[in-house]
Amino acid sequence: MPEAPTMIAGRYRLGEAIGSGGMGRVWLAHDERLDRDVAIKEIVLPPGSEEDAAVARRRTLREARAAARLNHPGVVGVYDVFEADGKPWIVMEHVPSRSLKEIVQEDGPLDDRQAAVIGLEILEALKAAHKAGVQHRDVKPANVLIADDGRVVLTDFGIATIEGDGLVTSSGQQLHASLDYMAPERAQEGEATEAADLWSLGATLYDAVEGRAPFHRSSAVGTLTAIAADPPDPMERAGALAPVIDGLLKKNPGERLSSAEAGRLLQAAAEGKPRVARASAVPVAPPRKNHDPSTVRPGPARPLIIGAAAVAVLLVVALVAFVAMRPDGTTQTPDDTAAAPGPAASAGAPSAVPSDASASPTAEPSPAGAATPSPTAPAAGGGDDDGGGGPGQGAARPQLPAGWRDYTDPTGFKVYVPNGWAQSQEGTMVYFRSANGRVLGIDQTDQPRPDPVADWSAQRDTRRAGGEFPGYREVKIAEVDYFRKAADWEWSYDTNFGRVHVNNRGVVTSPNQAYGIYWQTMESDWAAANKDLQLIFDSFVPRS
Repeated sequence: MPEAPTMIAGRYRLGEAIGSGGMGRVWLAHDERLDRDVAIKEIVLPPGSEEDAAVARRRTLREARAAARLNHPGVVGVYDVFEADGKPWIVMEHVPSRSLKEIVQEDGPLDDRQAAVIGLEILEALKAAHKAGVQHRDVKPANVLIADDGRVVLTDFGIATIEGDGLVTSSGQQLHASLDYMAPERAQEGEATEAADLWSLGATLYDAVEGRAPFHRSSAVGTLTAIAADPPDPMERAGALAPVIDGLLKKNPGERLSSAEAGRLLQAAAEGKPRVARASAVPVAPPRKNHDPSTVRPGPARPLIIGAAAVAVLLVVALVAFVAMRPDGTTQTPDDTAAAPGPAASAGAPSAVPSDASASPTAEPSPAGAATPSPTAPAAGGGDDDGGGGPGQGAARPQLPAGWRDYTDPTGFKVYVPNGWAQSQEGTMVYFRSANGRVLGIDQTDQPRPDPVADWSAQRDTRRAGGEFPGYREVKIAEVDYFRKAADWEWSYDTNFGRVHVNNRGVVTSPNQAYGIYWQTMESDWAAANKDLQLIFDSFVPRS
């Protein structure tokens, strides 16, 4: 295949080829006009007549129209479509990721809970597509991307159909879809329906937990025969996913689970009793009790979750549950949730200590405080009003390094943050998440606590007594010289996705202002990330 030009359409500079299949290949490119990375699908027209080429061009436009109609965090966005060098090109959102197929092949099958969480995200993307009148027609592990930032993204609507489009894919073209994941009615009659997409979801989930397709045979004819007449191969690892997989792989579309029924079963499987699993490279965001599509796409500009970065998202979603120690010494309990004060109203400095992923799979941040206890960064208040001393107080900030930006929060504090880290707001906490699993979270309160070391120690004991932080290894709980008064709680522990290392600093900057500065990396990345953490500490400026 000849090499593509370096610059196309006068604005897209092509880089390396990052994928191929279907009717073309995908390039990593840079949009020189908007200064952003994109993925560009080059459509390689089949050899043959002009009529064949015209069909391919129409199919390309159909793909672009299908995907462009969808505005959902679980669907790869389409930015542009054009012709260059006699071929159609589609400009898409660049999602650094691994496919579910690659993850299963490289890391082994997922456990049922991990697969259920991914299944929920795929289902939400399909529901959005179906609502827009689009059937995907080729849902399979290779088309499910686990992004480096934790998103689960459905891609390649290349053979999607649009209701009312008037262009019907021929029986020859329909075999561009993968036979292993094709619903029996599609294989037999070429019928593209929402129910057929749900079948493909069931086959994809089967593959995710079993490591193989449910009807795969040594030949295409054998596979098609099995899809039409045989039950799926027996499941050995599906666990809580077995009912939803069985329900989605019903031969008769009328007997197949609806999307609502599948969603309930997937949610139940995702919220099942957690277990400590082998370290996995698959980062998966925890299930959301109320799936609000508008909240799904925070992701850093890139790494699902999966690989080291996925860990971050899973844990960060459970970051800010607070044990709100009130000034009167009482402790907020789960029953106080309805009237729970936010961190800024609590008696403690803000905290971003995450609940353990396996111990609290459904925890989510709450602007009004948490329904489940979670540590609050301890902070101490001094006696005088001069703002105290320590690094950062009145000292010159370090020079802003290349590749970083000077972030100013709407509340007034400032801190250096690496370029490209995805920013999100969860309650009163602002998060910055990298593509390789590093997480920075900053919260604040106007009611500092009296003894940060004692408070950290008490919270450690409480959390550990509750079964959190398996494999807990404490590095320190110690006072540090920083502003008026501060203390660090540093520790590491095991999660379903690998071992993580955390430092949570509670810092008092004035008698009525304290901050929590949370930092998390994978254990293997901790040492390399230390210089970045120090720069963050040195550059932090509280509100004046």
